[in-house]
Amino acid sequence: MNLNFFENFKQLRKEKGDTQENIAEVLGVTGQTVSRWELNICYPDIELLPSIANYFGVTVDALLSNDNNSKQKDREIFYEKIGTLDWKNSTECIDFVKGYCRKYPEDDEYAYQLVCYISNYAAGNEERTARFMPILLKTAEKLLETRYRSSVIQEMTALCTGEELNKWLDMAPYSGFSRRYCLINRAMVRDENQGWYIQQGLEMLETLADQLDRRCPDTFGAEKKAEYQREILHVIESFGTNREIPDGWKMFYAYKQLVLSACLFGQKKMDEGWREFDSAIEKCKYIYALDKDWLSIGGSLFSNLKVSKDWNYAIDEQGNKHKLFALVRLSFYHMYIICDLLTNARWAWFNSVRNTEKYCEAVAWVQSIEKAQEEE
Repeated sequence: MNLNFFENFKQLRKEKGDTQENIAEVLGVTGQTVSRWELNICYPDIELLPSIANYFGVTVDALLSNDNNSKQKDREIFYEKIGTLDWKNSTECIDFVKGYCRKYPEDDEYAYQLVCYISNYAAGNEERTARFMPILLKTAEKLLETRYRSSVIQEMTALCTGEELNKWLDMAPYSGFSRRYCLINRAMVRDENQGWYIQQGLEMLETLADQLDRRCPDTFGAEKKAEYQREILHVIESFGTNREIPDGWKMFYAYKQLVLSACLFGQKKMDEGWREFDSAIEKCKYIYALDKDWLSIGGSLFSNLKVSKDWNYAIDEQGNKHKLFALVRLSFYHMYIICDLLTNARWAWFNSVRNTEKYCEAVAWVQSIEKAQEEE
């Protein structure tokens, strides 16, 4: 064993912010003795090693030998051995990793491996999950401030109880490593096929809606931006039957039509611009007056889900509500988004029609609805 006691002792003392004299008093030795340890002149009596290790909160092995070479060698042994163990039908992998966690309490990699092997062993089995949940929770919470945070959240959302689910979901971001992916993984781990189908539909809806809402830069010019909006409108049309836009998409579609109308006005294509404008305002009025709580978004592509007018929730065929993530900018039922589009001076392509009676009437109606919604 390559002993590095003097280096480790000195480092641990400095990290603790302690003096040689204070440690000497605690251990019942002289200050000179502690100084000789740090100078690598001598080692402490073997009977003192547990007390020293306990004082610094490390293992005796860590106190004596955990230099980089021995750590790396131990890591190689770990991965070589773990591959030969049965992780599915017994706890030998878990027990093996726990040994390394005790040996290297500050090594996050071993702690993360423990979370993974517990997850692999317990997934889909309530008895196993309940048995290992205390150690799983303790280890997972320790890793939340490390590079393993996202992966740990995914594992915990898969295995935790329904009561704990929101706690772990709230730790996940809305996009990138997403809350929806956590819920998809939870359904897979639990062999909940219907739940997996619904979560996949929700993910499809959120991802596609977010992508369709991306703005084509105005710097491309009115013609290029109009082409981009038409492509989006064609995609949305495909969700319906005979080009009839599902009610759940109508406000979103109307917003894109208004953007398209601005582009057309900017190109001096006035008749075509007014057709899109009139159609968009008609859809806005239709949805605002619609007396339905849940609106269709179009068939099995989205797992036969329906959405609320504000796109905050979806509902499945069994009547279960699901919160929608990452769609904050897509609540087009709230007229402030439409109002901002029609009144914002940045949309200079509307300038040629701003003073027309039709445009002013549309803006006045939208503003009246926005005010009513603010007062609700």
